[in-house]
Amino acid sequence: MDREAIISLVSFPTLSSDEPDRLNRTLVRMAQYIDHAAELKSDLVAFPEICNYLGAENPWQFEPLDGPTVTAMSQKAKQHSIYVVCPLGTVENGNRYNSSVLIDREGQITGVYHKNFPTHAELDLGIIPGTETPAFQTDFGRVGLSICFDINYWEVGSELCRNRSELVIWSSMWQGQRMLTKWAIEFGFYIGATYSRQSTFVDIAGREIVAVNRNISDATGSSPVTSAKLDLDRRLLHHDENIGRLQKLYQKYGGTAAYCEWLPQECLVVFGSQLPEVSSDELIEEFNLESMRDYLARVRRDRELALSGEYPPTATG
Repeated sequence: MDREAIISLVSFPTLSSDEPDRLNRTLVRMAQYIDHAAELKSDLVAFPEICNYLGAENPWQFEPLDGPTVTAMSQKAKQHSIYVVCPLGTVENGNRYNSSVLIDREGQITGVYHKNFPTHAELDLGIIPGTETPAFQTDFGRVGLSICFDINYWEVGSELCRNRSELVIWSSMWQGQRMLTKWAIEFGFYIGATYSRQSTFVDIAGREIVAVNRNISDATGSSPVTSAKLDLDRRLLHHDENIGRLQKLYQKYGGTAAYCEWLPQECLVVFGSQLPEVSSDELIEEFNLESMRDYLARVRRDRELALSGEYPPTATG
């Protein structure tokens, strides 16, 4: 069952720090990029870290959630019925955060993520680390948010995985490169990575789908909006114990029942239901298939049991 969504990322060309009325001019430009994403029939469009003041001499300006930036982005989200990811410095109850705000198709805030691992430069500004890493339900799948330095920390990706993220938008000040691959493989989600110079999509097997450097839009005058169609019903499996179970699936439902791409050099299988009205997760449950994320979690659990002398677990009842 395809569950496709078109996702757009913006490699954001910033204005100079001395630009008059810089914030309003920046918001106008951001609104135009949302227009461009809407023309591409995108379901979601995402911007880089602190996009409203990015590139300014002093980028750390903090706004409440009902301030000018989120208000402007909410109006465009509602106009085009599109989700918007808007990262910015926020202030809540007197506390400063480096945040990423997910706005829904009605222009309402679906959720706010606070960067869990600010750099020392951010901590010195009084920015408070976030302590939660939620995944937000949208009408096309579960979306997690992450910001820049977070990608260095396994616990952030692990929590995004535990909360069943299917797509993670990573807004940043740098490309991420191979670290995106590691997160995607271990945690089994797509990643849309956007920073001011480049937009990158990585699939659930850690493979780069597309990477567009902004130099092409700078040179040609084209829009810096990069889009990709992602099937959020795809799942990443380890091949251990799953091949025989997949054979049973095809025996019951036929040779076209599911998409399977075996990557033997990495012991991975990219899997997706092709049965109408039957999701990949439903087939995984029916045939006792095991996703990569669940397999790794099971090994971690059983490792602890073995260390404590309790493996294999004794049957009870």
